[in-house]
Amino acid sequence: MNRRQFLTAASMTLGVSTYARTVEATAHVHPPSASAPRLIPPPLPTREARPFVHPLRMPSATGLFADVNLREPLRLTAKSTRQQLFPGRSTDMLVYEADSAGQKLWNPILRVRQGTTLDVTLRNELGEDTTIHWHGLHVDERNDGGGMHPVHHMQQYVYRFKVNNRPGLYWYHPHPHDRTGAQVHQGMAGLLLVEGEEEDALRKTLGLVWGETELPLLIQDKQVDTLNKLKYSMGEDDWIGNRVMVNWTPEAVHDVATCLYRLRLLNGSNARVYRLAFLAGGKRLPFTLIGGDGGLLHHPQQVREAFLAPAQRLDILIDFEKLPLGSAVTLTSLAYDPMENDGAPPVDPAIEHPGAALMGEALDIMQFNVKRPICANRVLPKILSSPIKLPVAKNRIPRRFRVHMKGLTWLINGKNYHESMHDIEFMVKGGDAEVWEIRNDIRSMPHPMHIHGFHFRVLERRGSPRQIGQQALNVSGITPTDLAWQDTVLVWPGEVVKILVDFSPALPGKNIYMFHCHNLEHEDQGLMLNFRVDA
Repeated sequence: MNRRQFLTAASMTLGVSTYARTVEATAHVHPPSASAPRLIPPPLPTREARPFVHPLRMPSATGLFADVNLREPLRLTAKSTRQQLFPGRSTDMLVYEADSAGQKLWNPILRVRQGTTLDVTLRNELGEDTTIHWHGLHVDERNDGGGMHPVHHMQQYVYRFKVNNRPGLYWYHPHPHDRTGAQVHQGMAGLLLVEGEEEDALRKTLGLVWGETELPLLIQDKQVDTLNKLKYSMGEDDWIGNRVMVNWTPEAVHDVATCLYRLRLLNGSNARVYRLAFLAGGKRLPFTLIGGDGGLLHHPQQVREAFLAPAQRLDILIDFEKLPLGSAVTLTSLAYDPMENDGAPPVDPAIEHPGAALMGEALDIMQFNVKRPICANRVLPKILSSPIKLPVAKNRIPRRFRVHMKGLTWLINGKNYHESMHDIEFMVKGGDAEVWEIRNDIRSMPHPMHIHGFHFRVLERRGSPRQIGQQALNVSGITPTDLAWQDTVLVWPGEVVKILVDFSPALPGKNIYMFHCHNLEHEDQGLMLNFRVDA
C-alpha cells in the first residue's frame, strides 16, 4: 500500500476529518502495514543551516569511494557495514565491498578502458535478493542486472562482458524487484568510469588530472535521524532526505585553484531533482556543458543552470580563474516548480521527511573555496568528440508510451508492472533504431524515464513547462542537456518527449530489458515494463 492508498482508505473509513488529518500526518512514522500508527511521533531532527566544513571525500586507494582500475577480475560482496559518515556515531549502511592488497574498499569507483572485458563476481550477504545493474552500459540481459536475474542470499553471480560504450561516466547499483529504492538509499551505489582515446585527448588538451582538476561528484540526499541512522520507508511516492551528501560527505567543502576544473556529476538520489547552478557573491557563474549520460558532446555549450534528474549525469567545466583568492562558490539547486500534480493528499513534510527541503525548494549542495594560486589554463577545443550520425528509424509512426494514473496506481499504457511482471510488451529488432514518444499526463509528477541497455537522443519536447521551455535551443524545444546521448530523460507533467533509440550493435539471442521511471519509489511501485530485443 502506498501513501495515497493508505491516506485515502483512512479518510474514507473514518469519515471524520480531524481524525483523518491526524492519521495522515503520522502515517509515515511507521509503514502502513504496522498494526497501528503512532499518533505522537518520536523526536525528529529539524531543518537547520549547516556550514560547509567537511572536506570532500576524494578517490583514494582504500576505504569508501576508493578508486580501482579494472585490469583483472574483481570480487564484490553486498553486505552491511558501519561507516563514519557524520560527526559522532557511525552509521549502518549497505555497500559493495571489495578487497585489494589486504585493504577494504567500499562502493569503489571502477575505471575500465573502452573495448576491454569487465569481470566482476557478486556475492550476496544482505539477507535478501540483490543485483548489480550496470546503469547505461550496452550489455545482454544476463549481464544487465535487472530484477529478472536476482542474486539470492549467500549466492554469487558472475558479470562478464566487453565494454562497448563510449567513454563517459556510468554507474552501478542494485535493481531487485520492490527493493531498489531501499537498497540504494541505504548506501549501495558506485561510479563506473569508461575511458578511451577521446577522453585521453581532452585531458591532455586541457591539462586535466584525475582527482585534482577532474573531480567525480556523486550527489545523493539521505534521510538521517538524530542518531546518524539512515531512515527509509516503503510506500512513498518519492523519498527525499534532510542531508545532501557528495561522495558520501555531508556539508562538503573543497579547496580549488584559480583555474579550469572538470566536474563529473551523477544524481544518485532516489527521487530528488536538482536545478544546478554555481553561485558566487549572490551571482550565477557560467559553466560549460561538455557531456552527459553517454559521453562527450560534439560541441561545448555554455549554460548557467541545468536540471539533473535521478540517474542522470552531467560532464561540465567551470573556470575559477577570474575569482579572487578567498572566494566561496556554492554548488546549489535553485528553486523550481516541482509539479507534483499526482493528486495525493497533502502530508506534513515535517513528519514525512523531518528536516528536509521540500522538492523544488532551493538547496545548497557543496562549497568550493578558491584558495590556491593560478595554475596553467588551456584553450577549450570547439570540437570535443567525433560526430555520431543519427541512425535512421525503422518505424514511421512513433512507438507511444503514456505515463499516467488509474485511481492510485502508476501505469504505462494502462499497465502496472506488478500486474504484468512477466509480460513482454513489445519486441525490437537488434541493430535497428526506433522513435519513441513518451507522454506524461498533466495529473502526474516529473518522471525520469530510463531505458536499460541502450542510449537515445532527444528529438523534440512539446508542452514543456516554462522552466524547461525557457532553456530551449530551437523550435523543437530541446535543451542543452538534450544534446548528449542519454539513457534517462526527465519528462514533466503535460509534456511529450520524442526520442530516437539506437538498438545497435545487435547482441546475440533474445534479450529482455526494462523501461521504467528512475524515481526509485515509482519503479518499486510498478512504473515499469519489459521489452525484448531479438538478434
